[in-house]
Amino acid sequence: MTHDDEDRQLKHVQDDLVKEFATLDATVVEQYVSQVVSTFTTAPVRSFVPVLVRRRARARLLQLH
Repeated sequence: MTHDDEDRQLKHVQDDLVKEFATLDATVVEQYVSQVVSTFTTAPVRSFVPVLVRRRARARLLQLH
């Protein structure tokens, strides 16, 4: 997976979560996604990062909801 592919997938994850949690401000969702992404900056295997980001960010957002 290229860096551009990963960025595109992460943008898709963020957009999906903004839609799912429409009652929250979009900037809050974006901040949570960014925080989770930052925990994977040194991950040697990048293939699953978007999936893991989605799961972790969604779990955190559900706690707010």
